[in-house]
Amino acid sequence: MIHHGSSMTLTMSQKEIDRVDVLGRLQRKEMNGTKAAELLSLTKRQVRTLKKRFAAHGPAGLVHGNRGKPGHHRVPEKEKKKIADLLHKKYPDFGPTFAAEKLSEIHGIVHDPKTIRAIQIVEGLWNPRKNKSKSEHHSWRKRKDAFGEMLQYDGSYHDWFEGRGEANEQCLL
Repeated sequence: MIHHGSSMTLTMSQKEIDRVDVLGRLQRKEMNGTKAAELLSLTKRQVRTLKKRFAAHGPAGLVHGNRGKPGHHRVPEKEKKKIADLLHKKYPDFGPTFAAEKLSEIHGIVHDPKTIRAIQIVEGLWNPRKNKSKSEHHSWRKRKDAFGEMLQYDGSYHDWFEGRGEANEQCLL
């Protein structure tokens, strides 16, 4: 958090705090725009734009304008409630894809299965599975010293020579 002035508290990400530092140094002429662009991994043109916003609005000019506002593609709460009620009453045991198909076909509510899945998770109707591959460690066998070298652990015991050898059964490796 950065305290700007006496009355305003501004919440910033680490990336934005770093930008404040670099742009402050740029404003004090401790470095040039090329060096600032390099430090921020931006183009010189982007740095010029940020420098103008920083000069006009201070650190607040570096915070994204949509911070704290709801997203434009968000499903309205009233519609979420309607979907949740339908899921509870008619489709409590449906998966997200099938539920999305039925909501579309029968009720005319068209949403992506991912949206329906998110609503089901919040409502406790769907339990997201943890990805096994991330939790389970699979270790590869150690490489052999020579190309083609492998250890054989299993064999097939059978009377391969049909009684013509010393012993009746031989092991095929």
